[in-house]
Amino acid sequence: MNYPKHIIKVPEDRKAIAPYNFVELPDQVIEVKKEDLPDNSKYHQDRNTGKIECILTTSSPLYIRCGMSPENFKEYSEPPKNLTEEEKKEWEEKRKEILASFFSYSNNGLPIIPGSSLRGMLRTLVEIISFSKIDLVSDEERFFFRAVAADSEDPLKDEYTKYLGKQGKNVKAGYLKKEGDNWFIRPALEIDNEPFIWIKEEVVKSELRGIILMKQLSKYRPQYFVNISFENIYTKNSRKFAKKFSSDCNKYEYKGVLVTSGNMMEGATNMTKLNRKNHCIIREPNPEANLIPINENAIRDYCKALTPFQKQDPPFNSEIGVLKNGRAIFYCQSKSGEPVKRFGQSPNFRIPYIPVENDRAASVVDFIPDELRKPEIIDIADAIFGWVRGEKQQDKTKQSRAGRINVSDGICIRNIDDIFLDKNPIIPKILASPKPTTFQHYLVQPEETQAEKQNLKHYASQPIEKTVIRGHKLYWHKGEKPKIEQENLDQVSDTQTTEIKPIKEKVKFEFTIHFENLTNVELGALMWVLDIAQNKDYRLKLGMGKPLGMGAVKITNELYLSDRQKRYKKLFDGNTWNLPLKQEQSDFKQCFEDYMLKKLTENGTFNSIRRIKMLLVMLSWESPQNAEETTRYMEIERDTEKHYIGAPEASDQTVNEYKDRPVLPTPLQVMGIESNCDCSSSNFSENQIISAKIINIEEKKIQKNKKQQLRTTITYEITGSSCEATEIVDKQKVDLVKGDIAKVEIKKVTGNSVRKVKRITTEQSKEQN
Repeated sequence: MNYPKHIIKVPEDRKAIAPYNFVELPDQVIEVKKEDLPDNSKYHQDRNTGKIECILTTSSPLYIRCGMSPENFKEYSEPPKNLTEEEKKEWEEKRKEILASFFSYSNNGLPIIPGSSLRGMLRTLVEIISFSKIDLVSDEERFFFRAVAADSEDPLKDEYTKYLGKQGKNVKAGYLKKEGDNWFIRPALEIDNEPFIWIKEEVVKSELRGIILMKQLSKYRPQYFVNISFENIYTKNSRKFAKKFSSDCNKYEYKGVLVTSGNMMEGATNMTKLNRKNHCIIREPNPEANLIPINENAIRDYCKALTPFQKQDPPFNSEIGVLKNGRAIFYCQSKSGEPVKRFGQSPNFRIPYIPVENDRAASVVDFIPDELRKPEIIDIADAIFGWVRGEKQQDKTKQSRAGRINVSDGICIRNIDDIFLDKNPIIPKILASPKPTTFQHYLVQPEETQAEKQNLKHYASQPIEKTVIRGHKLYWHKGEKPKIEQENLDQVSDTQTTEIKPIKEKVKFEFTIHFENLTNVELGALMWVLDIAQNKDYRLKLGMGKPLGMGAVKITNELYLSDRQKRYKKLFDGNTWNLPLKQEQSDFKQCFEDYMLKKLTENGTFNSIRRIKMLLVMLSWESPQNAEETTRYMEIERDTEKHYIGAPEASDQTVNEYKDRPVLPTPLQVMGIESNCDCSSSNFSENQIISAKIINIEEKKIQKNKKQQLRTTITYEITGSSCEATEIVDKQKVDLVKGDIAKVEIKKVTGNSVRKVKRITTEQSKEQN
């Protein structure tokens, strides 16, 4: 499958940093046929049943939150009424203490790792190594953006201006009207030929009782005032302003509503620089104007993309934002007579990323190739762990299926008395929420962009053809003792912090994986992950706080296979149950690797596949150089006395590390690893005609539509290519031998590696002549 690949080498001055990185999407999904799945009502002699006994050892602090007991939930879900300030403070402290607890059984008190957490960790990794589909992705969240102050090089500048116009010239104002389930806009009366005007906060503050001024940072919220009047319109910097204003609707010439602006607190870190000073005024509805319909998809997408600012009640609604019958609103139309697709609560409102040839705001799902997310496909991860399809399947047998693996809870081994990082709960660093709209991190930026700001692909770019999502998101390790505690607590709000009681490094847990009727390949996939987990060079990730370096774990394992015939021929073995198990050393892992190489038509080793190399880098216990600085979240206002990225002016004390939209490199580049099969420059291109030497010919019969047909795989050696290339020929014999020289057309090339070709002509080898 050909889809865009991420730039292999991001220039040093364009490199972003983050606590996470990505394992790229698979080129194909390895499918399991439904008829190859076993009947779960019996044991099969040609399959494997048994258990894997595991010891998990924490390598960095680990935390899994415990849910409240029914008794605690009843008492601490909501604060009791009529508490004194002292009692309320005591109640809040007790609630934090309860929520900080590590997961445990109520009758035990020892820390427990839930089997569901272990199972989820294992399944994610099996999905990656087995080239399973990418279907557990929600399309509920829709992406919007604002680019009011974007510079000329920003890729969103023209996109935003295209709809709202230069300095918002295309923005109109009106009033919402709901009829049945449909929403409409009644345009407002114009003011001096303008759809709305501005007014300075200085003018209105003495006239509006109860107004919260923008400089009152801790109290400020959006506000909405009706039945106001104004007059004396003047122009300043191409904007129309009112000089006179009153809360008495009969005092001045014009009547209308005042809509306060946001004070730019959303996403800001330095409140001293917030200097917005103006609000908006809209006249009453124009009774002669026709109602303009709002696109139904635009309504749905807007509601799914509400920010915390847009959910504040009043004046907004936490579920539907600005949508309220009779409420003033700002909007723009692409063409006169068309339904409105873009609207908001202020003139500089956010607009949806609408990709080319699409009618809806973009979601992550739009940027996953269809072939990689078909829900009806059964992959190796499905076959092992089972599934329940979200979408209704025509074939009921594909709707759901039980897994053939069970993971027990991890029980803490009492090998040390002091297992917690601190006897009291601690406050961890504030973690940023995932921001997939940071497209320069989450979307592939192809080689052609050269990572330059103006060339970057975003969520309005053509999906699949121009860009795709980066792949599976994983977090870097940061050693045994990462810095996880929040510093300078006096500078952060209580609402932003939480308390946790993590376990420290070198604490052991034991758990068991029971499995039934797994093929050698399926068991091999599981053992591949577990063998990596016990390798001294790697660690898996589990629990909360992964961006801080928490949750690194090592797992040792012992595999036991069960002889089911012997098991049921004899009930007891002395004073115990007869459980004929034997410790197994067979190399199921190699069986899995050989199977994958064959399915992917790859040469070399499994670990040399680029996608697998990326995974191994992300699991590597060796941290990137200077991990505390190079694997942190970037900041809007980073102190230039510290490590920073970007290009601040010499006099600047802070720098916005996001401003120039630096691009997140691949994990291979972060670790300084160069791929032998993927170089930044190439001597080859698709559709190029070149000479190639045949070095192997393999014939086999494959099942196709209930019939067997011949398939021939030809392997070529190409001068200058870092890897061997292949060609698949179906249904016909090929009259070729090793050593023949063929003219071939390149069908797939990655960097300096020719992967797939199609033969055009052939010259017999000298040996044959």
